[in-house]
Amino acid sequence: MSEQRFIERLWDAALGIFPWAMAIVVIAGITHFASILMMPRLAPSDSYARIEALTPLHRTTLLPRVDASDASDSFDDPALARGACRYDLTRGPVRLRASLTPDSLMLLSFHSRYSDIYYSMTDRSATRGRLEALIFTRDQLDDVEANDSEDELPQELRIVAPTSLGFVLMRALAERPGDREDAEKRVTSIACGLDKDFKN
Repeated sequence: MSEQRFIERLWDAALGIFPWAMAIVVIAGITHFASILMMPRLAPSDSYARIEALTPLHRTTLLPRVDASDASDSFDDPALARGACRYDLTRGPVRLRASLTPDSLMLLSFHSRYSDIYYSMTDRSATRGRLEALIFTRDQLDDVEANDSEDELPQELRIVAPTSLGFVLMRALAERPGDREDAEKRVTSIACGLDKDFKN
């Protein structure tokens, strides 16, 4: 067999294998990305599950202090007092209400059932030191807006949650070790509950 003929056969074999090799690479890539995206939904001990074990529904609860020596808490700052309010919107919209101390850092992040952050804010979002927020499903918000007066703007921040289950994580900064108790009081002062339980 001439060298030219051998090269032609080798090239034909490579061209025959190439589409199959590309198909394998594409399928492997899709499988890899799908597994990464599904991991939060399949993990048995995700953030929501850990919060669920520590908190009742519709009430702000102080979370355990971060242990700086605990490797599992390596991404949490020991200088932050933490609290959470776990909610279930199938029971109705949830209201957060707080009087925030000026120049005292407060962070709030709103998490879906699968721990994705869908909204976040700081104490700077408060109006004259007052924070008022309502968490809705899309249908609940549509019902409320249908009954809104056209002459009045909403007095509260309205947030649409992507899932009916979720939680709000609240964190207050203790600038010095002696400020820890004050930071925890600022967290627990945030009222959280079903909207119908609040008297306006």
